[in-house]
Amino acid sequence: MKKLVVLAALLLVSACGIKPTPVLAAGPAPTLRDPASEGRGTELILYFVLDDRVTPVARPSAGAAGVESALTMLMDGPSADERAGGYTTALPRRSGAITSTPGPPTTITVPFPLRPITGAGINQLVCTAFAALAAQGGYAANGTVAVAGPDILLPYQTCQG
Repeated sequence: MKKLVVLAALLLVSACGIKPTPVLAAGPAPTLRDPASEGRGTELILYFVLDDRVTPVARPSAGAAGVESALTMLMDGPSADERAGGYTTALPRRSGAITSTPGPPTTITVPFPLRPITGAGINQLVCTAFAALAAQGGYAANGTVAVAGPDILLPYQTCQG
């Protein structure tokens, strides 16, 4: 019995060998905010190409942050400052209206043929739509959106950002 007590005490003392560390301050906890509720404009998250990767860019918007307005801004391409920072687009210039239809899944309809668009271009559309849906408090059913053009309805897409 005495050996069992000694063994238990040794186990408690040795624990797992990890030395305790103090709490490290890392700043405030991250929070989500709704800029529209503060009386100012909103920020839209648009996805452009930087160093061959689809990358988010926050851009101010005077109006409501909707899927269609975000995709319209995306189709207008990077701003002069964004281009100077190396951002490009794999999408053609906007040539007509872009629409979104609630799902499931949400469907993005573009006015240009999708077959010639690269994976990066499709991902720009999809990731921007996901960000706009999230900003509206919405979501993409099953984590996907549908993308349709005059030439094809693509299989359901996920953001690869």
